[in-house]
Amino acid sequence: MLSIRAFARWAPRTTSRIANYTTRTPFRPAARSFPKPTTLLAQRFQPAFSTSAPRPDEIGQELGAKLESEISIESENNDSTTDSDSNVKTFFDENDFWSVEDKEGEQDVVLKRSYDDEQITVSFSIVDFNTPGSMEGEEADEAFMDEDEDAVAAEQGQSGGANTKGAVNQGKTSGGNMKVAPEDSIAPADREELRNDEDEYNDQSQAFPANVNVLIQRPNRGALRISLVTDNGRFSIHGVTHLPDSNTSPIDLLRNTPENLYTGPPFQQLDEEVQGMLEQYLDVRGINTALALFIPDYIDVKEQKEYLGWLGRVKSFVE
Repeated sequence: MLSIRAFARWAPRTTSRIANYTTRTPFRPAARSFPKPTTLLAQRFQPAFSTSAPRPDEIGQELGAKLESEISIESENNDSTTDSDSNVKTFFDENDFWSVEDKEGEQDVVLKRSYDDEQITVSFSIVDFNTPGSMEGEEADEAFMDEDEDAVAAEQGQSGGANTKGAVNQGKTSGGNMKVAPEDSIAPADREELRNDEDEYNDQSQAFPANVNVLIQRPNRGALRISLVTDNGRFSIHGVTHLPDSNTSPIDLLRNTPENLYTGPPFQQLDEEVQGMLEQYLDVRGINTALALFIPDYIDVKEQKEYLGWLGRVKSFVE
């Protein structure tokens, strides 16, 4: 499911494309006509070169104008990342031991810190912003259909008689009918509205999952590389690999695995106590809930900046 931020950013772009769409006149060849003899004679004595100015690339100009429109729309809607901007600033104010390496035009972000004799590197990418959610296509549709069926069944289960439809708090009368207090009665339409409000709140409070790689290096002991996913403010460990000591840069260690190296078992196959202690091991090093909430916010902010930069670079190229 798309996050509310992704949908809010996508909607104005799509709306703008629909609103600003202009139909183009289809190409039609001009009516054929035969040149006059004098015209043919004149063409024989024309110079081999042309002194007229070259015709501009009309498609390139039109594309450039459209990209300029997109830039304007995105700049006007730039407040869509206001909350994320604020959250990012708050995180660095409260966790100043982290430093960030973020190069304009690149999709990867790196965080670094020291802990005792360890050097810790955290890497994530804004690519995850455009591939949110774990359910897609038919699987997501089936999930939504199941939710709708459950809601209908719940409503039908509450219906009993003329006085019971839409009731929340009910009590039996001497005649066997259900008595409903007026203040406790909620019409089906109101229940639907409340349910929609709750769903909207849940969508807004849920961030998209993001892949995170952590590298913990110690002198003469190699490094631990941990693969995680952050989702809704919580890290889930997927794998832990010990890498031999080498002079390789942290980024290369995060991206590449030595040939034939045993990378360890799937994390869920480890003893539960080992799993819990590894999670605590990361927590004391700052790989915690605060960081799990920060990463999607940072991705949100950077993706918007990179998208605007991409629009500008493509516009400059095609014009």
